[in-house]
Amino acid sequence: MPTMSSPQIAIIGAGFGGLAAAIELKRAGIDSFTIFERASEVGGVWQANSYPGAACDVPSVTYQFSYALNGSWSRRYGSQAEIRDYLRDTSVRFAVRDHIRFETNVESAAFDEASDRWTVTLDSGESAEFDIVICATGQLSRPNLPNVPGRGSFKGAQFHSAEWDHDVELRGARVAVVGGGASAIQVVPAIAEQAAHLTVVQRSPSWVVNKWDWRPTWLERIPGLQRTLHNVTWLWFEARYPAVLRSSRPLLVLWERAMKVVMKRTLRDPQKLAAVTPDYRMGCNRLLLSREWYPTLARDDVSVLGEGVTAVTETGLVTASGTAVEADVIIWCTGFTATEYLAPMTVTGRDGLAIRDAWRDGPEAYLGMSTPGFPNLFMVYGPNTNSLTNTIVYLLERQASYIRQAVEYLTARGGTVEVRRDVHDAFNAELAERFKKTNFTTGCPGWYTTASGKVVAVWVGSHVEYGRRTRRFDPAAFDHHAVTATAALR
Repeated sequence: MPTMSSPQIAIIGAGFGGLAAAIELKRAGIDSFTIFERASEVGGVWQANSYPGAACDVPSVTYQFSYALNGSWSRRYGSQAEIRDYLRDTSVRFAVRDHIRFETNVESAAFDEASDRWTVTLDSGESAEFDIVICATGQLSRPNLPNVPGRGSFKGAQFHSAEWDHDVELRGARVAVVGGGASAIQVVPAIAEQAAHLTVVQRSPSWVVNKWDWRPTWLERIPGLQRTLHNVTWLWFEARYPAVLRSSRPLLVLWERAMKVVMKRTLRDPQKLAAVTPDYRMGCNRLLLSREWYPTLARDDVSVLGEGVTAVTETGLVTASGTAVEADVIIWCTGFTATEYLAPMTVTGRDGLAIRDAWRDGPEAYLGMSTPGFPNLFMVYGPNTNSLTNTIVYLLERQASYIRQAVEYLTARGGTVEVRRDVHDAFNAELAERFKKTNFTTGCPGWYTTASGKVVAVWVGSHVEYGRRTRRFDPAAFDHHAVTATAALR
């Protein structure tokens, strides 16, 4: 029987997902892989997002690889720099750095049916062939800059929070921050002291709850206790899963009322209160964590407008109500193109099928990892695998393990594997039906859904369920195509 004794593997991206896949392969004795990373260092979003106040909203004790626990976090919620350094140190510890090609951007990946191989082409024009491609480009990698009329006419400095311009002086400046999501609630408190006046323009305010943060005690740094604390914290967050179900609505209503009391007590100003109060159900998108958000908005030198931006002028912004906001600096905290998986990379599978065409009605994948028509192509952090109630790192580890098993299957048998259409469609039909019972389909704003309302970002079940469903690579869910005659001659 033909085999693939040393499969050539391309991993695209060196964030948490790409490193999870690489380390899993390395630990299994598979080292015939190359990692393509467009940045100059590992880390993904934690390398790119260096804005003031950038930090994680998941406790660091669980927001790390379970096999590489770190006891030196400065706070319960690690900062951007700490997470970036952790990933860099982990890449060294598990000897995957030598496999990384930094500052290398993948432009396209195309499957050749004659050779059963993928051709990966870089933006430099260079290309190479691989047996297996693992896409770990992430959901939050492409900043979303709104196409607002006049944006290019602004005379001051402007930038997206994910592309922070550290050369711009904010002290004494009139600053406008557009957006009210996860980045904004960290940026605004961090820069409020510097700005002469800060205006927050948010079309869709978020539910923001208290962030219980602290400096770890010496007890939490004892190596033997780190594993216990990791497991206990993981279980505690896993217990929150029922909150995503519509059946939890009575409890969420009580929480909403409690949060509105906090908002009213902190803000006092009726205009500000109206601007920051969400008009959608709590729980249909991510709850944001901050102890500083509402106190910062209550400041006299901070204004809040609960509406969208309709135009940009030479001197500032114009909102939907016609209000002119004069500014010296505009900071766009407008999120990412999270539903455009793998873009702008062009991916072409069997019969010349472009993945953008396969996903015309929204991204779909079996277990978030495999799509029909794209043999030997796997995704880490793919469609419907974002974590909402627990840590994404657990899901990434499960995906890396599943893909490693697929690689071992191919190593023993050669050829290609491609998820069966009936298996893929049944899985996604199940997700669609189950999402009807969750808060995600109650019509709230956010990046979890496409314009048509299809939920494509988050996982519908618990992390325990995902771990169970991905514990073993299931060959029966895939069509195995034997090695072609052309490939056999390689």
